[in-house]
Amino acid sequence: MIVLEDTTLFQHLAAFFLLTVRLSAMFVAAPFFSASALTVPMRVAFAMCFAIVAVSGIQVPPFDLFSVKGIILVAQEIIIGTAIGLTVQLAFAAVSMAGEQIAFSMGLGFASMVDPQTGSQSPVITQFMSVMLLLIFLVLEGHHILLRHIVASYSVLPVGGDFLDPKMFLDIVRAASLVFSAAFVIGLPLIAALFFVNIIIGLLTRVAPQMNIFSVGFPLTIFVGMVLLAVALPSMSRSIASLLGVISQVTRDVILAGTGR
Repeated sequence: MIVLEDTTLFQHLAAFFLLTVRLSAMFVAAPFFSASALTVPMRVAFAMCFAIVAVSGIQVPPFDLFSVKGIILVAQEIIIGTAIGLTVQLAFAAVSMAGEQIAFSMGLGFASMVDPQTGSQSPVITQFMSVMLLLIFLVLEGHHILLRHIVASYSVLPVGGDFLDPKMFLDIVRAASLVFSAAFVIGLPLIAALFFVNIIIGLLTRVAPQMNIFSVGFPLTIFVGMVLLAVALPSMSRSIASLLGVISQVTRDVILAGTGR
């Protein structure tokens, strides 16, 4: 006969809650799972389902949820889950930055629409590249890799373990530099080509002052930009795929940095 005491039942509920906190923080910050199409109840349901599966295989030490230690443990779980999600989100931030620079070079910076991922206004080129990144992310099973990272974090950074090493936060700040370098690599070919197109248009305007720059230059820049974007799509896809591989390794390093390794 199984008898559940109030203390035992409360400890099981507290352990389940603590597992759900790290998963929920990851779902809020990580790409794909943090899309505006997924409502908060859906994310909570996902986190609870994964916590139910993981609760039998993860040891959670007894603790008082309403004590100072319990509050610190909850805050630590939030930090770990958010750090994993934000690190993967850097790839999407890099592609969005590259898309904005390309859109401004093409003269489409004013053509903004609501981004379905974030719910904010962004240029159409940025949305196109974000959707392309999301498709590559799903094709490469990035969502599965992300879930494997969060599951592996319970082994490296167990619930109720030691305090996080400050090196983890430094590694996240260093990883943020990937946003600028990756955006530069992805957008440089198109931006450089459009820069030369603008130089040619400027020379033509200097040679023929009667030419209306607004009626000739803008349509020509947009047309050339579209052609170059179509030509550069294969190389951009390869760059984005390699970026996702780098981000996956960076996420692993961030998790290990939390232990001081």
